[in-house]
Amino acid sequence: MIPLYILGLLLRFGPQHGYQIRKLILDQLSDFTQIKLPTIYYHLERMEADGYLVASREKPGSRPEKTVYTVTEKGIQEFKNLLDQLLDFEYRPLFASDGAFFFSDHLDEKKLASSLHAYEARLRQSMENIEKHKIETLQFLPDEMKTSAMIIFNHHQLHYDAELRWINETLRLIGHTVRG
Repeated sequence: MIPLYILGLLLRFGPQHGYQIRKLILDQLSDFTQIKLPTIYYHLERMEADGYLVASREKPGSRPEKTVYTVTEKGIQEFKNLLDQLLDFEYRPLFASDGAFFFSDHLDEKKLASSLHAYEARLRQSMENIEKHKIETLQFLPDEMKTSAMIIFNHHQLHYDAELRWINETLRLIGHTVRG
């Protein structure tokens, strides 16, 4: 996924250096992906070696030299291939926390309920952040991109909502009061 995002952002916003790509990821994609700067540089070097990107060195004034990356024709084709692979929709979530329920006979029930309540609070905060980001983003997007943005935001909001319903049902099943 990381090469797809990097290639797509470079195609959309033009040549960028690594830190600019990280900023674009934070500004544009942070609702549905988290990519750290070292990971970005790793993929940039790898994609350059694979011929998907070409790097040039720029030295703006007295500032340090920066490596700016541009997508090649081979990179455009790779982006299209990666994008096509995403059209093979599949939903197979894995929830590491299910292991806690499998071995819940070894857990303190109050600790489990407390963890679920804390998780609920984090999810609600995330939902508020996504809603805020959606409102901000839709103000500035060109009309032809608003439908795609709404689809992405709705996808995440519906999943968060389902997870909140699961928490409430789980708390009910284990006999703990569901909070607001």
